[in-house]
Amino acid sequence: MLQFGTGVIFLRAIKTNYMEAKIQISALLRHLSESVYEKQHIIAMALLSAVAGESIFLLGPPGTAKSLVARRLKLAFKDGQSFEYLMSRFSTPDEIFGPVSISLLKNEDRYERVVKGFLPTAHIVFLDEIWKASPSIQNALLTAINERIFQNGDKTLHLPMKALIAASNELPAEDEGLEALWDRFLVRMVSNCIQSEAEFFKMIRKQIVTEVTVPGELLITETQYEEWQQEINAVQIPDEICTVVSHVRKKLKEESQKEEVNAMDYYISDRRWKKCFHLLQASAFLNGRKAIDLTDIPLLMHCLWNKSEAIPTIIDAVCQSLTCTIDNQLDKIEKEVDQAIHKASAPVGRKQESNERFSLSDYFYYSVRDFPNGKCLFYKADYDYVSIDKATDGIMYRDEKKKAWIVRAIYTGAPFDYKKNDTTNVRKVQLKKWKGGIIIGRIPYGFERVREDDTTSDMGLFGKNNAATLALDILNLELTPALKKLQERFANPDLLFLSANDIKLVKKYLTKCEKRLAEVSVKVQNTQKLL
Repeated sequence: MLQFGTGVIFLRAIKTNYMEAKIQISALLRHLSESVYEKQHIIAMALLSAVAGESIFLLGPPGTAKSLVARRLKLAFKDGQSFEYLMSRFSTPDEIFGPVSISLLKNEDRYERVVKGFLPTAHIVFLDEIWKASPSIQNALLTAINERIFQNGDKTLHLPMKALIAASNELPAEDEGLEALWDRFLVRMVSNCIQSEAEFFKMIRKQIVTEVTVPGELLITETQYEEWQQEINAVQIPDEICTVVSHVRKKLKEESQKEEVNAMDYYISDRRWKKCFHLLQASAFLNGRKAIDLTDIPLLMHCLWNKSEAIPTIIDAVCQSLTCTIDNQLDKIEKEVDQAIHKASAPVGRKQESNERFSLSDYFYYSVRDFPNGKCLFYKADYDYVSIDKATDGIMYRDEKKKAWIVRAIYTGAPFDYKKNDTTNVRKVQLKKWKGGIIIGRIPYGFERVREDDTTSDMGLFGKNNAATLALDILNLELTPALKKLQERFANPDLLFLSANDIKLVKKYLTKCEKRLAEVSVKVQNTQKLL
């Protein structure tokens, strides 16, 4: 890790390459985040937004360091100028864009604003209580944010603004014409009070840092900024990323079509998607890569929500998309397994044929083979009440006297109440009958037999063509390594723009996929043994 301090020179090539950009941004973020508590991620996202030329909205109550983010962001740019203002319903365009020049109006009959020191000359702009802006200010902001231009009389000014940071403790009210301005803010972050007690008291004890000094060699110059734009635009968008984003778009479309949902809550315009990809390109470049990869995708969690109530759905859609290719393969394999199980179960009627071929344990139980958690027993008398085609409710619990897991069916008149028994680890399961044993949850298990019957038959793909072996090869040689590689990517501590909470959310979904992959693997193996 490079250290930046007195006497240490940061070497910059004429044309900055990918890894140099990552080293510079990483060091820059350390300085910008000095004495900042639980807002490092917001500062990182604000810097990413500025490099990508996008604007950011901060939602949160007063006193949560929203204005501090803007002041720190200004320090990232050489000779950076900032402008900040607290909006009210009485604010006028003069206060934001500069007053009209009286001398020019009087002497030359020319309507022109004195813009020096106001928004048109600032690199970083912070507007608090943005939704209280008047319609005239809003209209001017639309062009300023999107096109980076301002019409000053008969002159068109090209703004040096890298990012506009807006803040409010509320979202824009509906039906008040704020939708266009709201859509201009690509990145949307929630800024809360400090959650960790340790961080809270660290902040309390720390003396207020009035000024942060960033070494000059780390500052982003105007020339470098322009060079980076060319590099960012050249970052590749692989087909894998398009597949993942298509999954997100599909999920949001499905959500918007639900009856109880307002379709506009999940509306993402083509312009917004274009900007999202540009942000991902900027993230890839600043992370030292020449192509977007899956570690950039979680950034979409901060770009796609329109209402705070929709944030959990957005998180779900984005995180699920990371494993969509693996999940689709698992769906296909499970479908083939289920078809094989259904075909194998077809000959079994309500009464089991030749029950005596299953050996008994403790006189009343069938022994479940290959159960992953140890000895497992299924109550013999319940077997006739389990259906072939429709799942039957059941329970599984640990019986310490038998040192085994017990599986029972729940049906009308069942002479059993597990609540009255000394049991632990009770959980509800779904049961289905099939030839050779029982399906618990979604996994088939065979019963121990008195003698091994030749139950091999033509089961389509899982019999004649030995598709179970092929499925296991896909699971073990393709899907498992793919998931492991994905987990390793998100274990990388050098992901500049993902917070610990972002990574925690992603890992939760990766773990869910890992569990499902293991479940399907057991299901295939058991089906292969029993058919």
